[in-house]
Amino acid sequence: MSEEIRVTVVSVGPGRPLSLRWIDPATGKPKFESVGPLVGRDKKKAERAARDLQRELLEGKRATNAKMPWGDFTVKYSQQVLPGLAEKTGLVVATVFNSIDRLVKPARLGDLNAVRLDEFAALLRAEGKSEASIRTYLAHLHGALAWAAKLKWIRAVPEFPTTQRAPKGSGVMKGRPIAGEELWKMLKATRKVIGPKYAKHWRRLLVGLWWGGLRIGEAVALRWDGLSAGLVVDMASRRPMLRVSASAEKGNRDRLLPLAPEFCRLLSRVPADKRRGKVFCVPHPKTGEALSDWSVSVLISEIGKRAGVKVNSHPKTKVDKKTGERKTVEVVKFASAHDLRRSFGERWSERVLPKVLMELMRHESIQTTMRFYCGQNAQRTADAAWAAFEAVQARQQAGTKTPPINTSVNNAPDYGVFSEEYENAN
Repeated sequence: MSEEIRVTVVSVGPGRPLSLRWIDPATGKPKFESVGPLVGRDKKKAERAARDLQRELLEGKRATNAKMPWGDFTVKYSQQVLPGLAEKTGLVVATVFNSIDRLVKPARLGDLNAVRLDEFAALLRAEGKSEASIRTYLAHLHGALAWAAKLKWIRAVPEFPTTQRAPKGSGVMKGRPIAGEELWKMLKATRKVIGPKYAKHWRRLLVGLWWGGLRIGEAVALRWDGLSAGLVVDMASRRPMLRVSASAEKGNRDRLLPLAPEFCRLLSRVPADKRRGKVFCVPHPKTGEALSDWSVSVLISEIGKRAGVKVNSHPKTKVDKKTGERKTVEVVKFASAHDLRRSFGERWSERVLPKVLMELMRHESIQTTMRFYCGQNAQRTADAAWAAFEAVQARQQAGTKTPPINTSVNNAPDYGVFSEEYENAN
């Protein structure tokens, strides 16, 4: 709040109580507040009230701009806050603001009270949005209103509605890990979606995602060179490593991370004189131009759809915009780039401890690793327990004291599987 704020006592007409006047620093327009009937025309009391109000304004204890047009607030938030956040976050916030405009239609910033927010959540639910999506919308909206409260444009952040929580362990993943046979189907379907000219480059990417566990944005950005920024493969170390700059990584800090052995062996198959530029070059199927990670993700999902690899399905309520009729349809999700990453995570969850898996997956916290990849497959855990039990029984019956065998249940294809696809694409 500017220190130039001055509150003065003014008269607004004979017989009417005195008023307090000041210039709103956010809009540059004058604002007025009556001293009330108890003070009335008593100038000394009015001047005392002016000093108190001026102190509150300077200390930021008074909301000064709740009547700001909602559209003006969204512009200010987009200009002053979003540039400091990730690009994808800005896209989500834009979607949230558009939904507010479309469903709730607030005229002013102060119109978004607890009642309107509860109405907003209900309308999103009526459109068929999942509880997870509604939580995301409300979280971003809460952040925007918290910023407004921090600047004292509103008195406080209104109370937000609660959303339904899914039972623990149910529906954690939107997709599922895919099997090796399903990856073969996707490799065969690639040519049909991408065309013959660039199909080998896209098959190389699919194999790299399967063995490397990269996020699609990481895979598209991964380079052989460029040590100053981005994601770079460091082949000079004793073990190939991944160097990540803060600007290119979800954790927003410089890191040196391990790569899975199978992925390192794939990378080593590329001749040293060809290790320049991007590791994965996936051109546009028609123009040959470079694609954004979002576009690459869409095309991989199209490959999964053409291969018929279904990873999830759920009912969704859709509202006909013309008739208002609500219909429940079955929404099928086909294999995506992230499902290849899930396959990587499931394989390695059987081989290493959660702490190691966390670093291989490049998770920010161990809680994420535990939630998604540890203890999710009860059948697999049961197989591992029975294998360990039967190994002990066999040793006891044989009367031997040999060390226990490795009881890890790992049905993933051998390293040699798919590696030819990668090598042929170089």
